[in-house]
Amino acid sequence: MKRVGILAFLLLTLTVVVVGCAASGQGNADAKEIDYTVVEAGKLPEELSQIIEENKKKEIRMTYTEGEDMYLIRGYGEQKTGGYSIAVAQCAEDEERIMFDTRLLGPTDEKELSKDPSYPCLVVKIEARDKEVMIR
Repeated sequence: MKRVGILAFLLLTLTVVVVGCAASGQGNADAKEIDYTVVEAGKLPEELSQIIEENKKKEIRMTYTEGEDMYLIRGYGEQKTGGYSIAVAQCAEDEERIMFDTRLLGPTDEKELSKDPSYPCLVVKIEARDKEVMIR
């Protein structure tokens, strides 16, 4: 009897996970890729640069709009060493939202690793849109 209860609980948990992933927009067949440009720190609007600097020690997920440009910002907070990079996994949109997904990539060459903390942050620029933005 106890095994049936455990099995039912595991089945329910699996169902919730599968439904949750489907609802979060993963695998959205209607999504189309968005053209974007990675923006170097020195070429950011001054106000945005200040906001990032003030918040760099914690995770950042935000947008910033200036005129016809929208900036999608993903910062990973303080890391104990240097050598990190960020890859764009997805920058796409559907009828209702923009999806921006990134991955933090760890240091590859430990010999050239800085012992100072780093604050990996990626900023991409897209054409401004009036849609909800999901940043992961």
